[in-house]
Amino acid sequence: MYKTSAELLVMTSRLERSQALNARLDAEGLKRALSRATGFHCSGLTLKAEGGFHRIYFAHCDGGRDFVARVAFDMVVYRGMKKMELEVATVAWLAKNTDIPVPTIIYYDPTAENEAHAPFMIMEKVRDMTLEKRWQTMSLDDKRVAIKSLAKIVVSLAQTQFDRIGSLYPHDSGGPVIGPMLPPCVPWFFTPDISLDAGPWRSEREYLLACIARERACTLSHQSELQDKWRNEDLTAIGWDSILAGYLSTYDKLAQVVSSLPALDEPLPDSFGPFVLSHPDLNDRNIMISADDPSQLTLLDWDFASITPLWNLTSTPEFLFYESAGPCAGELPELRALFDAECETHFPDPILWRSQCNKGTLMFLLERSCQAISLKVSPETMAGMLDRVLSKTRV
Repeated sequence: MYKTSAELLVMTSRLERSQALNARLDAEGLKRALSRATGFHCSGLTLKAEGGFHRIYFAHCDGGRDFVARVAFDMVVYRGMKKMELEVATVAWLAKNTDIPVPTIIYYDPTAENEAHAPFMIMEKVRDMTLEKRWQTMSLDDKRVAIKSLAKIVVSLAQTQFDRIGSLYPHDSGGPVIGPMLPPCVPWFFTPDISLDAGPWRSEREYLLACIARERACTLSHQSELQDKWRNEDLTAIGWDSILAGYLSTYDKLAQVVSSLPALDEPLPDSFGPFVLSHPDLNDRNIMISADDPSQLTLLDWDFASITPLWNLTSTPEFLFYESAGPCAGELPELRALFDAECETHFPDPILWRSQCNKGTLMFLLERSCQAISLKVSPETMAGMLDRVLSKTRV
């Protein structure tokens, strides 16, 4: 899922946002709101996980009933719509139209004007813990089972069908409608420029050109933040102006590449897509797993879900690349291969899946080229990325 340099920068401030939530969250108020919403008195909250945007609490209620309370660090409003409302619309669509295991949302308040003093969502508790928490103690056989189940979920997403790229918005008619794409990781230190093209788009080319234009605009409007990230012993020698000019030139070259990329002219068969619903972050923190059955998974955090090209779904989950997996690290190559093989096997057209994987590799290079200024990639390395893109334009 595409992120601009400015959006990548803001992810580093998670600790500050978490500390701000500590200062204002009223846990007793959250318990009262949860008791009213569920009809069961909430006697306690246990923090189970914390990601880049939310905390997950298990809420313990009378009668042995447990629920999940997800508390957001911030209230995000985009184009007049609260981000949490988009997530609710997406989860409702998934529950109605697919067999993908999603949480049952009992109640939500997307504002901070409530007893908890923070946006929150209350869901049925259907699994025992996050995959992140359980991973280190799972046997290799149980990990294989979980990875196979995750691959089947991805394949189910790959078989959804939409006619435009964008995000799902709630609508008075009851069903969601496709609207502008909610930027992944909406930044907190600036307001997204709604004058930029955010879709919905009817082609991959339009989508990618808009991503490049958005990156270029964010780079120009947030030079001070980006310059601070770049500040090191080499900056004086290179000079910020030279760095900036080099990247602006690269954005123009990227746009030229995308404008003529043959791979973007290859339509999918009528029975697929042309676009699919994508989960933005198949991170082990966002996957709940049963303590008794590793095949039973539930995906959380659909708040940045978007409708994207099929190739966006072909990436292997990042947690299967974690080098810090300790004694489990040696298992990861096998599990990555298993995930990829299961996706290809269960997708109705394995040849199409492989071709989308090849296209996904190319698009990954394009994305990394766009993000180079934020990732502190040198101009020389970025030029190498462009060369690799150009060498692969016949996939």
